[in-house]
Amino acid sequence: MPTPARQLCVLLHEDHVLTDAERRVPSYDGDQRHMPLQERAATCGDPDAVLISPQLQVHEDPMVLLSVFASRGDRVVGTWTRIGDLAEDPEVVSALRSVAAVTGGSAPPPPRRSNWFRLDWYDEVEAWVDARLGEQGRRRTGPVEPVSNWWISVVTRVPCDPGPPVWFKAACPHFHAEPALTRLVAEMDPEHAPRLVAVDEDRAWLLAEEMAGADEDREIPAGLGSAAARVTATLQLRSLDHLAEIEAAGVPVRDLRTTSQQFEAVLDGSVELDQLSADELAAARASRSKVRAVLTELAGLGIPDTLVHGDLHVGNVAHDGDALVLYDWSDAAVSHPFLDLIRLSERLPQDEQDRARAAFADVWRAAFPDADVDRALELAVSANTIYQVVTFEQIYRAGEDASYWEMRGIVARFLRELPGHLPRPVVEEAR
Repeated sequence: MPTPARQLCVLLHEDHVLTDAERRVPSYDGDQRHMPLQERAATCGDPDAVLISPQLQVHEDPMVLLSVFASRGDRVVGTWTRIGDLAEDPEVVSALRSVAAVTGGSAPPPPRRSNWFRLDWYDEVEAWVDARLGEQGRRRTGPVEPVSNWWISVVTRVPCDPGPPVWFKAACPHFHAEPALTRLVAEMDPEHAPRLVAVDEDRAWLLAEEMAGADEDREIPAGLGSAAARVTATLQLRSLDHLAEIEAAGVPVRDLRTTSQQFEAVLDGSVELDQLSADELAAARASRSKVRAVLTELAGLGIPDTLVHGDLHVGNVAHDGDALVLYDWSDAAVSHPFLDLIRLSERLPQDEQDRARAAFADVWRAAFPDADVDRALELAVSANTIYQVVTFEQIYRAGEDASYWEMRGIVARFLRELPGHLPRPVVEEAR
C-alpha cells in the first residue's frame, strides 16, 4: 500500500529560500512517497527549477520528505527567507543548510552523489544535445525538461524541431553500462529497441527518439505479455553471439553460481539484517543449502546464460498496439534467461501470465529441445527472488546514504518470504 508523505518543496538561492509570509516553505500532502517531479517543482515556486539534491527524508513517522530545487534562470520574485530564520522544524533547517553548503561550495558533495544534482550539469547536457541534434539537422527549441530525477538516473524531455521531442537519460556509475548496452541491443534487434540519436558511453548518457506507448500507468493491453515474452526470448537467443561485446560494454556477469555466492554474502552482512527478528534471520540462514541446491539444479538443466534485462516489468515495455520496444536496460546482466520471464509476469493478469509463459517456453524449446524447460520455469520463480535480493543489496551499497530510505526494506522483505517459497529441489546439493 502506498505510504503517504508530507512533501516539502523548497526553492533555494544561496542561503535563502522562497517562503510564504509566515516563513514556511511550500508543501502539500502526497498520497505516496514518490510524487511526480513536475508536481513538486511547481509547488516550490518555479516549475522550471531543477533538483540540486536527492529527495531527503527528514522524518520517518509521519513521513516528511524534502525536495530542494534551484532556478536555472533569474531569481523568482517573492518572499525570500534566510534558512536560519525559517519557521520550520530543526531537522528541515539542518538539511537545508547542508544542501546550501554543498551547492555554495563550502562543503564537498556526499560520497556517491550523482553529477546531475549540480546546477551547471544541465548546461553540459544541453551543449551535448545541441551538438548531436545539429549533426542531424535538428535543433533544441527549449530547455531540457526533467521528468524523473533520483540518484539512480535522470530522464529529461527535450523539445526539438523538426519532429517530436527526444529523450535524454543519464545513469549513475552503478548502471554505467546502460547506454552502451542499449546501443548493442539496437544492433541485435532494431525492431524492438529504442531508436537512438546518440550515446556518450564515457558519461553514461543516451539520447533517444520518443517511444509511443511508453506509459507505465497505462492499462495493460491484451496480448502484451505473450508478445513481450516472445520478443525477449528471441533477443536472449540472439545475444548468445554477442556475449563478449556485452561483457566488454561493462554489463556484469551474474550467473547462478555467482548469484549463490553473492546471496551468501547478503545473509552474512546485509545492511538490512537488523530489520529481521532473530527467528526470521535464523530461517533465512537455514535456507542456504536449499538455495544452493535450487540454483545448482537450475544451472544444470541445459539453458545457457544470456543477456537478461533484469527489470523486465510491463512498465519497461513500450507498446502502442503496433510496435513493441524493450527499454530501460539499467539492471541488465549476463545470467539465466528465465529470470526475465518471472519479472515480466509479476504484473500480468493470471491468464496473460499463462500465455506469456507458453510463448516464452515455445521459443526456448525450439532452440534447445533437450533442455528441461518445464523444470527450469518452475525453479526460476525462486531463483528470481534470490537474484533480486542480490540486486537490491548492490543498489543499496551503490547509492549515497541519504537515498537509502527510497528502497528501504526490500531486501528484508525478500529474506522473510524466501524460506516459505523455495521448492523442493530434485537434485540435492553434494555434501
